[in-house]
Amino acid sequence: MTIISNNRRQDPRISAPSVGVRIRKSGVGFHRWVNDPTLVNVSSSGISIISSNLRLNTLNKVEFELTLNGKTVSGSAIVCYVSNQGPKKKYGLLFIKANAEIDQLLNGPLLSAEQAKRLGEESAERFMQQIAQKQNSGPIDLELKKRNQLMLDAVTSMATRLGEMGLRIKDETGNELSPDKTLMITPEGGLSFPALTSSNEIDRFSVSSVQTEPESDPNKNAQNNIQDNNEYLYQLSSGDQIHNLVDLLDYICTCFEQIASPA
Repeated sequence: MTIISNNRRQDPRISAPSVGVRIRKSGVGFHRWVNDPTLVNVSSSGISIISSNLRLNTLNKVEFELTLNGKTVSGSAIVCYVSNQGPKKKYGLLFIKANAEIDQLLNGPLLSAEQAKRLGEESAERFMQQIAQKQNSGPIDLELKKRNQLMLDAVTSMATRLGEMGLRIKDETGNELSPDKTLMITPEGGLSFPALTSSNEIDRFSVSSVQTEPESDPNKNAQNNIQDNNEYLYQLSSGDQIHNLVDLLDYICTCFEQIASPA
């Protein structure tokens, strides 16, 4: 089994006690907005809240609204961490989708630094794509690159948030670290992270985005057949395949839980 580790992102957090928060669970059925959450801190990747009335589990999807000085931003998120805070519960939420105003609303002066940081990252990514294109005779699959980068960002953001919430895990050397500190980019552009092997030892595993081979349909020409049957998934070094990002995050969370240090 291969797991991915990356250290590329450590979003700055700010306290935001004056921000109003509303949360409701996504999914089938009617879910009421809960107005009692208190915002503990926020970064460009997610928020941390405390609530008496929310009843959420890890990997639940939620909708959120944040209001400050009469201005509201909204979006969706995944619950990546849950802990008890006396009679209340503390939740870490990883943004899935948020409107473009969230940085201006919450981060204020941090925005320009974040934009500069991301600009540098995008320049580096484009540079490496150009090198890869020169080294390969075939064209670069831009959709595959996009999906792989989304996977890297999501896993890194989740691991960073888990570390911010206090989780520590053991790596393959026996060191106790924040999960994001154990991540590394593989030479192929995937992600590696520590996890338990079948012999109950900690080793490194990796994951990367791949495109499956389309099934041939004799009734269609080759070009249309490829376009209609493209499928992207996440390939683990163990040989297993995961078909969506939420399941991949769930899988990596389970791996981290198995090597977590006692609280």
